[in-house]
Amino acid sequence: MFEPASSTGTILVVVVGFLVLNYCRQNQFMVSQSLVFINFSIFATWWILVFIKPSMAIDALLNLGFKPLYLQSLNFELLTLFSSMFMHGSPMHLLMNMLILILLGVPFEDRIGSKSFLRIYLISGLIGSLLTGIISVWNEGNDIETVHIGASGAVFGIMGAFVLLYPRLEIPMLLGPIFMQRVPVLLSTIVFVGMETLYVGLGTDDGIGHGTHMASFVGGVFLAPYYASKVKDIKEAINFDLSFLSKINEKTGMGSRELKMVEDSDEPELIEAWIDEFWKIQKCPNCGGDISPKGKCSKCNSNFID
Repeated sequence: MFEPASSTGTILVVVVGFLVLNYCRQNQFMVSQSLVFINFSIFATWWILVFIKPSMAIDALLNLGFKPLYLQSLNFELLTLFSSMFMHGSPMHLLMNMLILILLGVPFEDRIGSKSFLRIYLISGLIGSLLTGIISVWNEGNDIETVHIGASGAVFGIMGAFVLLYPRLEIPMLLGPIFMQRVPVLLSTIVFVGMETLYVGLGTDDGIGHGTHMASFVGGVFLAPYYASKVKDIKEAINFDLSFLSKINEKTGMGSRELKMVEDSDEPELIEAWIDEFWKIQKCPNCGGDISPKGKCSKCNSNFID
């Protein structure tokens, strides 16, 4: 895929992206926040290359961007379906995508969990690029060589999932040049999707993948019920755990803070972490032994769930 002479900038951009990813994971950032940091760091690296050695920057953009042409030969180049989501062509392109991502992403991730959020983000972005790429190949148009870049498809996928699951939730949102402090997700979606529908209907050729946006949005809408059901199952299990944990807390007098954090948390991964902390501090009031998640003492075998 890469020629040795033109791969230095590509490798540099990819390495920076993975280094920032590792930093975000070590510091336990939210996925939505991590995506913003990764996108900004990749763009900053690429933008520096633009000024230092433009040819290297252009090669990196071409190597990491997705072309519908790649669908004709199923090989390593298809990885650009993912790498293209982290490449942007200008500061404004990046800024608009990241502003909407952080405004939508944080409240949505809080409710659906980090793993489900990341899957919807990546899969819907992939769906948008694949569908528009397949159409380009099918039509054998001139745009088969067009380089597709940007996170906007994935962002529209998050928007689609968000509006289906929480249409009335009010969030801060940028509507054109106006920043609104509290806007229902449904209203902001109507504005964005209405504009994209108009662009697609008019066949606007402005270098922006409006068709990709709409395909990713629909992908997010269809993915949302599947991941929402998973969240529901987790919450049902958590409700069971709360009753169980409350009984243990009443008998040992330990873990009140952890129990409250479990009750107050929305994110499944965070709840699981607090449940783990709850069990770590539990001690048998009779012998001081550890209490297992089944409610039994490891030393005297006392049962705390009867």
